[in-house]
Amino acid sequence: MKNPSPPLPSSASSLSPLQAEFLAGARSDAGFRELFYRLESVAFFVKNRRFQIVFANRHFYERLGFSEESEIVGADDFELFPKPLAAKFRRDDEEVLRTGRGMTGMVELFLSRQGLPDWFLTHKLPVAGADGSPAGIMGTVQRYQRERGLGSADAVVARAVRRMLEQPGEIGTVRELARELGISHRHFDRRFKEETGLTPQQFLGRSRIDAACRLLRSGGETLAEIALELGYCDQSAFTSQFRQRMGITPLRYRREFGRGASAKAPPPCRRHGSL
Repeated sequence: MKNPSPPLPSSASSLSPLQAEFLAGARSDAGFRELFYRLESVAFFVKNRRFQIVFANRHFYERLGFSEESEIVGADDFELFPKPLAAKFRRDDEEVLRTGRGMTGMVELFLSRQGLPDWFLTHKLPVAGADGSPAGIMGTVQRYQRERGLGSADAVVARAVRRMLEQPGEIGTVRELARELGISHRHFDRRFKEETGLTPQQFLGRSRIDAACRLLRSGGETLAEIALELGYCDQSAFTSQFRQRMGITPLRYRREFGRGASAKAPPPCRRHGSL
């Protein structure tokens, strides 16, 4: 889901005379590609208007199970990710190309190499073409520290984050949680988003999927029992939400990563959309 992010500084949308002078005298790429390639904890990519990967830094392609950038150039998301995730990425890319506006501050869940859910922060921006229209999409993906809200100076937000991370299934609705914390729903929503970048509902939804992965890996409970334990109305709703977020069904996740799964090394993470 797209989440509004803090407004960009003016320098990000307009150039000062000094900046304009510098760029006018610089080469078209000015060595920026090499800098992006050297980023250690941020995945960087560029796609053309056909949604094919044109550039990808080491962090991006290695997390997908490749050893060279050349192995990924020309591929699209449907060749790299499960269909539900690829379709979501394609919709985002189409929106960026259609509107010419970026989509920033998106927090999404992907599977790690070990099948554990990781939270990631994604930014996508249009690449301006020679005629001024979007020639493609560029973006970054990096880990989102979901625990950062625990250290918030806002005590209400810190308490809410702890509840959502430790007891997501015991929270009926966000409105009920706000009432429990002694704050109006509207003010709770605003303060929580200021501190975490997500609405309480978005954070709770991701926390439930995170908890579901742990329960599915440990075995024992049925899918219906897990659904009720985590606050879903039924197994069907749980399966739908899990598949939408993770790109695979809960049953397939349990088969591949649960306690009874094979101890052999997991398949290349590109099968599961890891970043």
